[in-house]
Amino acid sequence: MTVADDGVDRLIHFVDERMAQLQIRREEMARRGGPSYDALTKIRGRATQNTPRVGTLLRLDRALGWQLGSSAVVLLGGTPLSVTARVRRKARLKRQAAQPVTADEIMQRLVAQVHDEIARLDDAHTAIGQRIQGLRAAAERMLEELTIDDGLVAEFSDDVLPA
Repeated sequence: MTVADDGVDRLIHFVDERMAQLQIRREEMARRGGPSYDALTKIRGRATQNTPRVGTLLRLDRALGWQLGSSAVVLLGGTPLSVTARVRRKARLKRQAAQPVTADEIMQRLVAQVHDEIARLDDAHTAIGQRIQGLRAAAERMLEELTIDDGLVAEFSDDVLPA
């Protein structure tokens, strides 16, 4: 089954997948504090609204055990993140924080950050240069278009004076 790139169809796919994983039905979802059975039906039918409301998306997140905001991320083409994934990430970060960092590692990280910033600024500089060239070309075209040709004005003028 293909998953839509974004939108309500993508959200429905992930909601159905998560409900199957948790082995719950719409009624159970509503009992857990999720959207009501009718709200889920409206989301599926989309007859009255294109995108679910923020409150509905947050209720979906809570009822499905997703990190808050995951439903909105899914609508935009992302994937939901479960609350347990967040806990595992925090535990991993704590383990990493407990390990001492050497002076060489600090220096390597700082140099890498400086190189990344230089690359970012170089890209921005290039983009600005291209934008300036485009604006200069547009200004030149405007000047050419707006320059009055005295020969044409004299040729088509109704106020030709007899000699």
